[in-house]
Amino acid sequence: MNNPAALAALLLLLSVPVAYAYSVDLAQLRLDRAAIEQVYHEHRTGTKPPFAEAMPPALLEKLVRADAQKEAVLARTYGVPITAAMVAAEVNRINTTTRAPEILAEIKAALGNDDERFARTMARPFIVERLLHDKFQNDDALHAFQRREAEQARERLLAQLAVPDTHEVTWQLTPRPTEETPAAPSPAPSGPVSGFGKSASYSVEATVQIAQVLSAPADSGHGEKKLYFEDLEPQLQNVLLAQLRQPGDVSAVIELPSGFLVFQAKEKTDTTLTATSITIPKRSYEAWLAQQPEL
Repeated sequence: MNNPAALAALLLLLSVPVAYAYSVDLAQLRLDRAAIEQVYHEHRTGTKPPFAEAMPPALLEKLVRADAQKEAVLARTYGVPITAAMVAAEVNRINTTTRAPEILAEIKAALGNDDERFARTMARPFIVERLLHDKFQNDDALHAFQRREAEQARERLLAQLAVPDTHEVTWQLTPRPTEETPAAPSPAPSGPVSGFGKSASYSVEATVQIAQVLSAPADSGHGEKKLYFEDLEPQLQNVLLAQLRQPGDVSAVIELPSGFLVFQAKEKTDTTLTATSITIPKRSYEAWLAQQPEL
């Protein structure tokens, strides 16, 4: 957008308080959301109902109102407004990182190649969802009960008392053979590791890898799938190596975006580390949202 007047108008629009913006433009937002959803619908493969059945007007309005509700919760509960600069940065991120430029171009065309409509209908909800989810996941007060549950489970392990619903995991401490494919990396940062201060963080691949190893799925036709300690984020490796030195050792409570973990070493050799784990899930994001006062 090279027109200074148009840019100024866009920045002004994107700075309008959420309740006002959505009350004024609800009908247009429904139309724009329908345009976006129709592009996605056309690119879905396999058997599918007509678009009017898959995305009826009532559902479109529900989706638009849900976006407005999330933005209101973000502002009311966490004091975070969505600024014009944030929306502009998100538009730039979408434009420069998309893996489907043809579909993105179709979406923009469906919105009349209107920068304001694209920013308001496509970019803004992305920002709201990302920020609100992050605030929720890292809200100590919301998850205090679950953290206390994890701490009590840890106290029972330290007292050598039985704890229900434990899982066992074995990591290979040796390097992964070059012919084996490592776990797929994840692109986004995640939540903090308890015990290192709230500024400490580790990546999503550590969270995903932990979640995978708790069930330790079999590698079909090739015996049990091997899990490599080196796939964990380095900081998490340091925590577990420092705290699980010998059988019976218990880790600190480790916070993930989705819950709290406690590990207890069961066996440790030069090549493997076997531990039992306890997982205490955090509160449900969807259930918490449903409890918030409506606009």
